[in-house]
Amino acid sequence: MNDLFGEMKCNCQRCGVSCQVSEPRNPDAKMLRRSKVPKGLCVNCAIHDWLRNTYPCNILLAQSGPKALIHPHVQEQFVEIMRIGMADAVPDEIDWALIMENWDLPFGHKIKTSSTNPVSQLEFDEITDGTRPGIGFDKKDFDSSKQHTVCTYKDLEITSFEQLNEIEPGLGDELRDCLDKE
Repeated sequence: MNDLFGEMKCNCQRCGVSCQVSEPRNPDAKMLRRSKVPKGLCVNCAIHDWLRNTYPCNILLAQSGPKALIHPHVQEQFVEIMRIGMADAVPDEIDWALIMENWDLPFGHKIKTSSTNPVSQLEFDEITDGTRPGIGFDKKDFDSSKQHTVCTYKDLEITSFEQLNEIEPGLGDELRDCLDKE
């Protein structure tokens, strides 16, 4: 639909917020592309869709819920991913609180298996066991002296940074550094 000034507008197909088709579009964008037509998702729903279709983000967020997104260092890392992916969206457009608030809204399509996501919708549903973790998180509830399961996927259970380093050298150290920044 066009408004009085001829600009194309629509509502997000997931959350219903008003969206505007705008230029310029980056033909090389690998993620969060602007639409040519008045149809699709707002930037916040598009980010959630990207996260749920990108491994291992989808597994981690399926188990923890959106609470990890409240941390500034996580948001900064996502902005860096956007830069590398030459995203059309810009960081100032992102409303992390709204992403978390709308977390449980349904998508009109299933999770896609792809080169960046080996997890199917069925496997995703098995991992979450039909439950959706809440947003609430209090750092004081986390006892660093106890061993916590960081991630469980199929028969793999990650309980330490060293295990992550064995899977991918330096990965556990990077995660520990990010968490220490908080």
